[in-house]
Amino acid sequence: MIEKYKAIAKYISQKVVNEKDYTPIEEYLTDNYVYHGLGGMMSKTPQGFMEAIKGFHAAIPDLKSEIIDMVGEGNRLVLRFNFTGTHQGEFLGFPSSGANLHFEGMIMRRFEGEKVAEDWDYFDFPTVVSQIQSQLNS
Repeated sequence: MIEKYKAIAKYISQKVVNEKDYTPIEEYLTDNYVYHGLGGMMSKTPQGFMEAIKGFHAAIPDLKSEIIDMVGEGNRLVLRFNFTGTHQGEFLGFPSSGANLHFEGMIMRRFEGEKVAEDWDYFDFPTVVSQIQSQLNS
């Protein structure tokens, strides 16, 4: 089943993050899906997750993700990503800076059947802040 989870995770990442096609959210997230994000951010619906991703896209319109590693056991899958993009909108309390962002992130995903039921999402917040501040201060 882990190989199926990996295929679903790759598909979601490619379509949602890289192509801004949000249909896999409705297709591959359970109705009672829970998203745990940075700083205590939490959403208890697939729509809430979609709004979070749309917020990232508003701030970083050219956001791209590349999966570096995937490790799974049982009904859980951990993914490590590289992210790149240009900071062009309000993000994390910072105005648009034009900073070229490059940072890593990880997500642990819990599946129920062939759908994602819960995500724990983390990214390298200090690196992002440093890159934005460096551009704003130049």
